[in-house]
Amino acid sequence: MSFHDNAYSAFMLDYAAGSLSQAERLVADIHRVISPRGAINARVLDAVGGLMLEDAPPRPVALPSLPAVQDAFNAASPRFAPYLNRDLIALKWRKSIFGVKTHPTDIPMASLLRLDPGERAPGHGHGRRDVTVVLQGSYADEFGVYERGDLAFAEPGMKHQPRAVGGETCVCLLAEEAGRPLVGFLGLFGVGIRKQKDSA
Repeated sequence: MSFHDNAYSAFMLDYAAGSLSQAERLVADIHRVISPRGAINARVLDAVGGLMLEDAPPRPVALPSLPAVQDAFNAASPRFAPYLNRDLIALKWRKSIFGVKTHPTDIPMASLLRLDPGERAPGHGHGRRDVTVVLQGSYADEFGVYERGDLAFAEPGMKHQPRAVGGETCVCLLAEEAGRPLVGFLGLFGVGIRKQKDSA
């Protein structure tokens, strides 16, 4: 099993266990909704979790009221709408100090990134782990091509230079881990990153 398989598997296990940050959970939720492979993997993990619960000793649980359950469901349901049910290109984009178009989200440590057809981001690395889901279009780097619904993982010490491929603008949702931001831009800060297409 490769590092890529391990990164994806570990991430999806963390997702099933409920231990991801809010931003990472949103990335995983969207991956599950728009990627056939993500949907299958999430269903398998749900089934495994259910089997494990069946073998666990019973514990008393305080059940919430029906209105509380409905409120929680309604609060979670529209989470995807801003990323899947709108014209993402029409958003007000701004260039970051690294020259990449970005758009903030209302979720801490999450942002949208955009590459227009043929556009390249500067070569860079990260000082922290990031995970990205492709919302539309596709991009490539030294490690592969990532299309709609694919997950890409960044680990400290790995570097790459993403570029949009195909004729469609590429938009991604990025979930960042707390820590040092981008490094390696223009050789000022060190080394970089690797991204991974989902492969479980």
